[in-house]
Amino acid sequence: MTIFKTHLTHQSPIVPALPKPKDSLRLLHTSDWHLGKLLYNQSRYDEFAKFLDWLIEALTLHQVDILIVAGDIFDTMTPSNRAEHLYHHFLASAFKNHIQHIIIVAGNHDSPTSLQKTKEVLGVLNTHVIGSVSQDKSDELIVLTDDAGIPSAIVMAVPYIRDRDVRSGIDANSIHQKNQLLLEGVAEYYQSLANLAKDKQQAVYHTHQKTIPIIATGHLYAAGAAVSSTDDGMRDIQIGTLGQISSQIFDDAIDYVALGHIHAAQKVGQKNHIRYSGSPIAMGFGEIGRHKQVLIVDLPLNKSTPTSTPPKDDLFHSTNQDNDAICVHSLPVPIFHSLARICGDMAFIASAIDTLKAHDEPIWLEIEYVGDTLIANLKQQIVDLLEGSSIAAISIKNKATYQGSLKSNTPTLNLEELDEMDVFYQRLDKEDLNQDEKNDLIGAYQDLIKEIQETDHKAV
Repeated sequence: MTIFKTHLTHQSPIVPALPKPKDSLRLLHTSDWHLGKLLYNQSRYDEFAKFLDWLIEALTLHQVDILIVAGDIFDTMTPSNRAEHLYHHFLASAFKNHIQHIIIVAGNHDSPTSLQKTKEVLGVLNTHVIGSVSQDKSDELIVLTDDAGIPSAIVMAVPYIRDRDVRSGIDANSIHQKNQLLLEGVAEYYQSLANLAKDKQQAVYHTHQKTIPIIATGHLYAAGAAVSSTDDGMRDIQIGTLGQISSQIFDDAIDYVALGHIHAAQKVGQKNHIRYSGSPIAMGFGEIGRHKQVLIVDLPLNKSTPTSTPPKDDLFHSTNQDNDAICVHSLPVPIFHSLARICGDMAFIASAIDTLKAHDEPIWLEIEYVGDTLIANLKQQIVDLLEGSSIAAISIKNKATYQGSLKSNTPTLNLEELDEMDVFYQRLDKEDLNQDEKNDLIGAYQDLIKEIQETDHKAV
């Protein structure tokens, strides 16, 4: 097996300012920044800073009215000071550049408590922050106004929903039942919030004779969504149907659903108005070659102007779901740091490295040696090949299969290459269990890991 993939620094083609339709509202949808994330212990702050600077330029150039960040602003619930500085500096720059409204909802990686603490201060910068769901659902219903104070959009600003946020009084007897109760709770939450949004939409119509769009956010795993790669940082994707939420939970009256959590950009259920924007930079070497983007969405400010008032269900049931009334533009994000992945024997690796040297730029390299000869000093040989270049091999995996008395078809596993579930699978293989028993244990362990990851250690 030989693989040579590159993800080299480039500036995306200059996209001229997108013509903004008359009487429309323009939003930019992004998510999963993961500020502070490391790649094999390599700091990526320069990449994040360049992306945020580029984003400010895009917001200004394309005359964006609303910026939506659909969760996972930070990579951990305890972000570094530098990661927090990048976040606050970006928000201040957006305000200085006259971005009318910014909507930020927490993801599963974010600390709800930390985000909520800045809510009132950031409100001065036209920034609405929702760290966690509230007992009063109207707290997640935001009515945005134009410069004249006239309502222009209704946002259902829903953050990542944890089990305890929608937990019923019924005790679950199994992992499957607990998961089902969670899915039902999430669906009920969205529907009740959508009902409030439709009531607000109706009230605005009667006052201003205009039907304004309803926008929803979510940080969740939609059924059928495709994960970008095995190393893209998705640490809590569930097996089977666990944790997968149907797109049917989104009321038809919602004009656009801005989702986060999955790092691969995609539609949900083939619906143009339900989208993941994906992460803006490659989260791992497995994402080399993946198209990274943010989404610009144009929504009509007045979907209909009826001469008489029909029944509520007819007037406020959106006719936009065939996607004729909204326009979604994909805006490619530049690559801010080069990555490359090489998999093969030493001759192939040496040849690929020579090719990379010709680019004469900093490159992070992942190397997987799969030759049929065991090489004890593999790391040193690669260091020698890279001498004098600006290429750094930040991950070297020796997966040789070799002949003779040491013959083996199972590569040696390095603990740093495994996550919590990989280690658990290895442990399960040592037990004499049938598949049903293994599945029950896997579900229970996943539930335990999820609970640990969702614990906000900054909460009082």
